[in-house]
Formats: sequence, structure tokens, C-alpha cells
Amino acid sequence: MERLTTRITMRLMTGDERSRDLEVGWSYRADDPHAVDLDFSSYQPGTVWTLSRDLLVTGLLRPAGEGDVHVTPYDNDRVLVALGGREGVALLAASAEPVARFLAATAGMVPPGREHTRIDWDQGLKDLLAA
Repeated sequence: MERLTTRITMRLMTGDERSRDLEVGWSYRADDPHAVDLDFSSYQPGTVWTLSRDLLVTGLLRPAGEGDVHVTPYDNDRVLVALGGREGVALLAASAEPVARFLAATAGMVPPGREHTRIDWDQGLKDLLAA
């Protein structure tokens, strides 16, 4: 299984002195080509958000997202990611350059528009029928 992982520093924006940097694990698997996992376990154990790769790519260029997840460019060199949950919204800022570099590397693994060639449709159907 092809997998790409990196750590990207994201600033948790709280609007007060409690704002802090988080080392977030970003991972991408070629066999789940539409998804990027953001692992916040070093901050809150077991917390992983799965975001759409397309949403992240679009969010580097212009505001994107609906519902609980929004991504938007911010001040020329950062990207904002808003994650909504039961406890409210977490607003995170990251340098756009490492995010763009990570997403470019995922495109090297599975080019955009070719994701369907990497999905195991038979196994997905078996899993669905077994549920």
C-alpha cells in the first residue's frame, strides 16, 4: 500500500493567549485516493479528521467547503482550515507552502481524475453488503 505522511505545523487560533502550534500528521493512501487524514492525536488522543483531497486543493486557491469543514487561503502565504464539531469550531492556520507540497506529492501518487483506477470497487461492495 502506497502511503505518504508528513507533519505540518498548524496554529490553533483561539483569539487569546491560548493559541498554540500543533504538529499535525497529514497522511494520504493511494488506495483511498480521495481522502487526506489529519491526525491531531498529539493534541487530543484518537482525533483524526478525514478531509477531501479536492477540498484542500481548492481551498489553497479560494474559499471551499460546506458543513463542518471549510478551507480558505489567508494573507498570501497561509491557509485556514475550520473544523466544526459538537464542541464548536477549531480554526487552524498553516503555511500554504508545505500543504501545497504535500498535495502535489499526492498528485504524483494518484493524478487528479484517476482516483477511480485505485479504488477496489469489489471489496467496497463486499464491505457494504456485509454491513
